[in-house]
Amino acid sequence: MATKTKSQPEVVLPALSFKAAGNTPVQVELNLAKVLKSPGYPIVVLLLAEAVQKWTRLVVLDFTAQQVSVKFQIDGVWSDMPPLDRPTGDLMLATLKQLCNLDYRERDARQESSFQGQLESRKYKFHVRTQGVPTGERVLIRIDLPRAEATELAAMGMRPKVVERVKALLQQRPGLLVSAALPGEGASMAWKGLRAAGDRFMSDFITFEQRGAVEDDVINVGSVLYDSAETFSTDLQKLLLKEPDLIFFSQVRSPQILRQIMDIGVASQRLMVVQIEARSALEAVYRLQILGLTAAEIQQHLIGVVAHRSLRRLCEKCREEFEPDANVLAKLGIRPGRVRNFYKTFDPAPYTKVDSKGNAIPPPPCPQCGGIGYFGRTGLFELLENDDTLKAILQQKRKYPEAAQQWRAAGHPTFREEGVAAIALGLTSIEELQRLLKT
Repeated sequence: MATKTKSQPEVVLPALSFKAAGNTPVQVELNLAKVLKSPGYPIVVLLLAEAVQKWTRLVVLDFTAQQVSVKFQIDGVWSDMPPLDRPTGDLMLATLKQLCNLDYRERDARQESSFQGQLESRKYKFHVRTQGVPTGERVLIRIDLPRAEATELAAMGMRPKVVERVKALLQQRPGLLVSAALPGEGASMAWKGLRAAGDRFMSDFITFEQRGAVEDDVINVGSVLYDSAETFSTDLQKLLLKEPDLIFFSQVRSPQILRQIMDIGVASQRLMVVQIEARSALEAVYRLQILGLTAAEIQQHLIGVVAHRSLRRLCEKCREEFEPDANVLAKLGIRPGRVRNFYKTFDPAPYTKVDSKGNAIPPPPCPQCGGIGYFGRTGLFELLENDDTLKAILQQKRKYPEAAQQWRAAGHPTFREEGVAAIALGLTSIEELQRLLKT
């Protein structure tokens, strides 16, 4: 199929087909028929086809008076795409809203819905949310990609020996175990992996979550909901009547909630597992203090912290091998001769040709990663256990920079060491680890 305007040459559209939303089969067909005839249809096809070919999870469109900025989030990293002029953006948005069975004339109130698409043999679901903002309108498109995600810690990148240590921590009673990550760093994935790590066929695990903020379910880990902070304690006491062996608490940000978790965990002699936001395992200990726990309480009750960050994996279809020089190996702390070759993203320059008019003709993008150079993510993990080093840090009331230095000096591996191991295994690049450590 092709589209043609007076100002643009004929463009062959990707074979991306849609199934519109609607309350009845007739309405579904009517919405799709309107979309196919709309001037915004080719723009939507081109935008979403490029997004799915690059394995984009999120698309953000910001409307201003003059233009529409476009951003893709691919494997947790945001990329700026070429902006659209405002008239083109308006046509595109009207088409998106029609596909979603939304009111295309409404530009202020929040609206959300979804529709389906298919490109070649792959099926996608596009979740669209629109909201008026002072500068115009913001549109978020979340794409369900047909790509299996790991659910076990080992498949996420955790080393087997660490997996066994985490499983051992999940068997301890009573105490507090922490899962630490940042939003956008695979926090949900790591949380699912931790919940799936215990012996769920011998123990009764329950996840206690606030309504409206529920994580994806994990097999054999039931979910119980509470409505608000005001009902948390009462609802948790009711949950304890079911006598679960272990309770998971997702997205704990309130000192009041954490205090109740601690008090009830101590009184009921159970292991409580909480999910908090932190950049590292040691930072999570300091975050617990910000949330109201004393150093003495942490020394007494904390069992450990499992911290997680995500690195993009090099695309195995197009990654390139190279031999690192001695300076690079020295900076990474790798002995000469231990690792012969590293890998990097594909460089198209040596393969770029020039036509008769002097125009560059780069090679076609990789069919797997869409030319990004990365495909999927792997996890880096830090495991902190409540050992003598941590007790000394807490007793000496070290500030975080001093504590981090003391922690490393004691030989505890950090994200940097885990990242260097991932580079040596060919999973990721030096540039990707540098990007991660700067954020």
